[in-house]
Amino acid sequence: MENRTSCACGEGEYIVLTCSGSSDVGYISDQVARKLSRHKVRKMSCLALVASGNQEKIASFKKSNVLVIDGCPEDCGKKVMDKAGIANYKYARLSDMGYEKGKTPTTQDTIESVYSKVEIIY
Repeated sequence: MENRTSCACGEGEYIVLTCSGSSDVGYISDQVARKLSRHKVRKMSCLALVASGNQEKIASFKKSNVLVIDGCPEDCGKKVMDKAGIANYKYARLSDMGYEKGKTPTTQDTIESVYSKVEIIY
């Protein structure tokens, strides 16, 4: 097994971070972020790095165009960013788009619908 000493999370000018919570809307948020990364729209990185206080990543994100995706009104991603002092980020919340926690089908159609709404956020 290869010993990794560095983080594999994406860095760059356009980043996406998401609360990948255990609910349906958390799953969809995560899948949309992964699709943004696969399509090279934004590089997906790890919200937990911000929450852990990783100052190097926090400094990097402060200089980048970051999109944070939350699924529900708990706003976990937004709260993590705000607590870390990162204020210059774009924001999308699935519940603001009409998706309801606990009632949203985790289908490819739903993922595509959300993707089409967030891929244009710059």
